[in-house]
Amino acid sequence: MMGGVLYALVGTLFTFGITTLGAASVFFMKQEINEKIQSVFLGFAAGVMVAASIWSLLTPGMEQAQQLGQISWLVCSVGFVLGVILLYATDSVFQKMYYRLQQNHQLKKCRKSTLMMLFAITMHNIPEGMAVGIAFAAAKSALENIGLLSGAIALTVGIGIQNFPEGTAVSLSLIRDEMEKKSAFLIGSLSAVVEPIFGVLSALLYGAVLSWMPLLLAFASGAMIYVVVQELIPEAHFCSESKGGTTGFVVGFLIMMILDVAL
Repeated sequence: MMGGVLYALVGTLFTFGITTLGAASVFFMKQEINEKIQSVFLGFAAGVMVAASIWSLLTPGMEQAQQLGQISWLVCSVGFVLGVILLYATDSVFQKMYYRLQQNHQLKKCRKSTLMMLFAITMHNIPEGMAVGIAFAAAKSALENIGLLSGAIALTVGIGIQNFPEGTAVSLSLIRDEMEKKSAFLIGSLSAVVEPIFGVLSALLYGAVLSWMPLLLAFASGAMIYVVVQELIPEAHFCSESKGGTTGFVVGFLIMMILDVAL
């Protein structure tokens, strides 16, 4: 079992590292960003999150539910709705906290949409880290099946590469809100720190968490879709009268879809 935990730690540190590389793209951007570019960034983040919610979360969740003998559409529907409900409640709390902090001058120009996106992407990284941990724990428990190990490695590489645009989306959104580059990079990177934590925990508790994975994946998907519809898309079109938000969405969606499907 400890071998599976070690593999899970190494795998999730890899996915965390790729997120860090994505967040590092902030150092190549100007500190001041005009409205049209802001609109593109918001659209890009929305496109990445929609594609990830479908191909990284919902589709794998349904497939795992079927493999576990669960009613896939029911389990994923429940998980999706629970994710939306949680973000709805969180949104209300954020709204009150956000204005209170602004009035007390404890929060400068960081938009609520950015905070919500950061929360949703961080939460979506939890089941991804768990998936890597479970994959390596399964591979370790059946060493004679080399396919399980190669599958765990492929899953890790795929999730890692998908994390690059997510790290980019978070850090660029923070730069859009005029945060310092070092701080934006650090926060963008730390959005994936939950992956090693939950990856190791899942490897340790392999049997207990396996049956909950479809629900958790759909839960994260619902949370991400809520943020996209409630915050990112409306603000992307509010920032600029151009079609930059739509263009950014298409680009982000295509990049994430290709990475998810190809890997």
